[in-house]
Amino acid sequence: MAAEQALLEIEHVTKDYPGVRALDDVSLSVQRGEVMALLGENGAGKSTLMKILGGAEYRDEGVIRIEGKEAPERYDPLEARHLGIAEIYQELSLLPSLTVAENIYLTKEPLRARRARVIDYPRMREQSREQLAVLHADHIDVNARVETLSMPEQQMVEIAKALASNCRVLVMDEPTTALTWSETEQLFSVIDALRGQDVTIIYISHRLDEVFRVADRATVLRDGAVVGTVRTADTEMGDIITMMTGRTMEDVAARPDDILESHEQELLVVEEMRDDYRVHGVSLTLHENEVLGIAGLVGAGRTELARMLFGANPRRGGTVRISGQEVDLGSPAEAMSHGLGYLSVNRKEEGLNLGLPIDLNIVLTDLGKVSQRGVISRKWMRLAADELIELLRIKGRAPDEASSLSGGNQQKVVIAKWLHAGCRVLIFDEPTRGIDVAAKAEVHSIIRDFAREGRGAIVISSEVEDLLAACDRVLIMSKGRITARLAPEEVTKDAIVRQVTNVE
Repeated sequence: MAAEQALLEIEHVTKDYPGVRALDDVSLSVQRGEVMALLGENGAGKSTLMKILGGAEYRDEGVIRIEGKEAPERYDPLEARHLGIAEIYQELSLLPSLTVAENIYLTKEPLRARRARVIDYPRMREQSREQLAVLHADHIDVNARVETLSMPEQQMVEIAKALASNCRVLVMDEPTTALTWSETEQLFSVIDALRGQDVTIIYISHRLDEVFRVADRATVLRDGAVVGTVRTADTEMGDIITMMTGRTMEDVAARPDDILESHEQELLVVEEMRDDYRVHGVSLTLHENEVLGIAGLVGAGRTELARMLFGANPRRGGTVRISGQEVDLGSPAEAMSHGLGYLSVNRKEEGLNLGLPIDLNIVLTDLGKVSQRGVISRKWMRLAADELIELLRIKGRAPDEASSLSGGNQQKVVIAKWLHAGCRVLIFDEPTRGIDVAAKAEVHSIIRDFAREGRGAIVISSEVEDLLAACDRVLIMSKGRITARLAPEEVTKDAIVRQVTNVE
């Protein structure tokens, strides 16, 4: 019996940019109704391959077939939709001021009469309800403006939009980045439903636990070439990591052996901090040479607490002491003057100016160090930046724009700018969001290296791996309060998950 024709076939695809081969003879195939994970470190070629598939880039060599039919050598994103290819990125492509139904059927609205070009709004709304029902999202009001929806609801609308285009191949790029655990499970249920409709899914994620939960097979890219394709049911996570990085799982993710069992000198003391909304009387202590983790579900008040400490959000009560001295952190400038820095969860909008070069991004926190009589010295700026680029192993040159870097290297630049500022306390809010497994290990190491020599760090993360690999102690937040405190010997995956989810 002949093998079933793959729905999607990519054969011998090559893509060159000036001075670099982004894709080198890449071939893969995906069956109808299959979920294929596309994995690799930042810069491995995943984005380039998906841009080619979605029509945003042209391939130099190779063939793409959909249901055995060869796609044109060059096609644009609109033509990709006609071929049955849809892509959902972290930044959704919805128009917030339009309704759900208008977004789902944008550019393909059902008409009352073709010649009159009159949109049949009742039929459009009914068809939108049908598309959402397939996704078990029929609770979403098709008349609601998209801007009023939650992020998971907007994601459902984006998927419904793809289905309305008769999508046969759906690319999901880091779809769970902004979702809670329960919302992620809801998305996985939707993916299972799409399987039943023979929709082929290419799933891109740095969260390998998700890959093993949702994907049938995984194709791994490294340096623009396919390392191999494996069935997830027959493969261990460590094998995937080795394929991605060329190193063993033990080398890239392990509980550090320099955990500090006891701390004496208090660096930061917070007592009864609160606001009018999410934080209700939080007290904590950060010691010198310590990394303190804060875990909790989305909405627990973790980010609000961090922003209050940095002076970016107003507080309505509580005291803060740094090195025994009570301080007023009423603004980011005041917080910085006391040696406190904050790495926002949204590094692209709040941590970096992507249009500026790396060196200028690094020195922005303290221009005085690289200025003379109010004028920035390019020489001093370059020397200061080059030192930190080398220290943090940033894969980029000082004059390069920050936008040219991978997510992991962008995060290193944000860390570099706070090192330049001379901070003693750094708050990391979701420090490894959107970066690959090898870059995560580097960030963990940087955090721990920072929190030495009398300094300290607070790590807020939804990733249990971050807390295990970087933190000495872990606090659990729920509904704006600290509900549990885990000593070094108590910091385990089971303990964190149990406390966060309130499972006895």
